[in-house]
Amino acid sequence: ADTTAHLADLKHDAVEEQSSSSKSEEKIASEIEIGNLTINESNNKFFHDPESSNIKTITSGDTPYASAFSFEELNLLPELLKGLYVEMKYEKPSKIQAISLPMILNPPYLDLIAQAHNGSGKTACFTLGMLSRIDPKLKAPQAFCICPTRELAIQNLEVLRKMGKYSGITSECAIRAGFGNEIHTGKKQTIRPPITSQIVIGTPGTIRHRIRANKLSLSYLKILVLDEADHMLAEDGFKDDSVHIINKIRCVNPQCQLKEITTSYL
Repeated sequence: ADTTAHLADLKHDAVEEQSSSSKSEEKIASEIEIGNLTINESNNKFFHDPESSNIKTITSGDTPYASAFSFEELNLLPELLKGLYVEMKYEKPSKIQAISLPMILNPPYLDLIAQAHNGSGKTACFTLGMLSRIDPKLKAPQAFCICPTRELAIQNLEVLRKMGKYSGITSECAIRAGFGNEIHTGKKQTIRPPITSQIVIGTPGTIRHRIRANKLSLSYLKILVLDEADHMLAEDGFKDDSVHIINKIRCVNPQCQLKEITTSYL
């Protein structure tokens, strides 16, 4: 009973943080104990998520995966749990997260296509998937997320940095016109050093250009995300760049996991 009351107090505090000053929020975040943040789901074994209630899992043959009813079941690092609970204000996985995250995070790291409505948690799903697969000791690109627009790339980067605030994982946006990774010279040319950030989010043309210029290594890549994959692979969209990037990665690193994320409009 004492433990249940203590957990209820912690969840109440997390809600109150949203209206507190930034200084108070940082203080609470630094003092909170990850081990006490577990959400009690004993009285709620099923999801009630009307926006994504029609999500289905389609697999080929037997699968070793099972849905996760809590973030703790995913064996996430404490720093990521802290980001989910304190920064993102999450309490439990949405349906798309519960179904797809076990497939993303656990061997054999199969390729995945995920489709769900807007607001169902797709962005947080692949963002958490990228953060969870990073080796923080390896200072090299390990995850790519390719988006059809600069605005979406910047938006996804903001979500990733918020969720990974306590992880120490480095990230960078690779879009045309630069995003803080340029050295300007007096000869009207821009020299970009090789990208060493562990997660890179960008647009297909810029990603392809950086790879071709040997500014973006594929050797340690573990996961590739195509956000809004229907646009990324459309004949009148970014198919040429996307397919070129995928083929290049497969040649250099065939074990890289591919995730295609699309929006359902039905």
